[in-house]
Amino acid sequence: MLRYNISRSFCVPHSLAVCATGDSPAVFATLEDPQVRLAVWTRSNPCEVDDFPFYAEPLVSELCCLPKWLDRDIRLLGGLFSSLTNQNWKVRLETAETRTCPAFHEDAVRLRLLVTYRGPGTEWATDLESPQVHEIPAGAVAAFKGRAWPSSERLLHRSAKASFRRPRWLLAMDAVEPL
Repeated sequence: MLRYNISRSFCVPHSLAVCATGDSPAVFATLEDPQVRLAVWTRSNPCEVDDFPFYAEPLVSELCCLPKWLDRDIRLLGGLFSSLTNQNWKVRLETAETRTCPAFHEDAVRLRLLVTYRGPGTEWATDLESPQVHEIPAGAVAAFKGRAWPSSERLLHRSAKASFRRPRWLLAMDAVEPL
């Protein structure tokens, strides 16, 4: 069994420029570089955790009553996603108390945006042979290239470990169809 070291330094010098970071959405322009597999917009976390108790998971019927910060963030990220992909988007919100995707994998999509609002962030590695695992910080917007991205190197990721005492709130955004 491989042992992994989790690194809080999520984009480190590497032989390939696999991860690009920036403090504005302009960092997503680096996705055009075939070597960049992950672009991360580091920003302060918009989550106002007092809106929900830590154990609450909104029901589908309650999603019309999203907290204002979350509604604003989904709209902002949806506009960003559409400009990057020229596609409509769908969003998935989940609360997890376990590691929902325990195996390292690449998504069968062109591009996926992930934001962890609460709890440990998404983990990624360049390959399964490397014991070095990196974690995206909470609040940061991560754009992962998937298998459907043309002529791109690949990057593996998985959900972070979560628990009842340390749940994860995650937003995932994917394309629906061309605009």
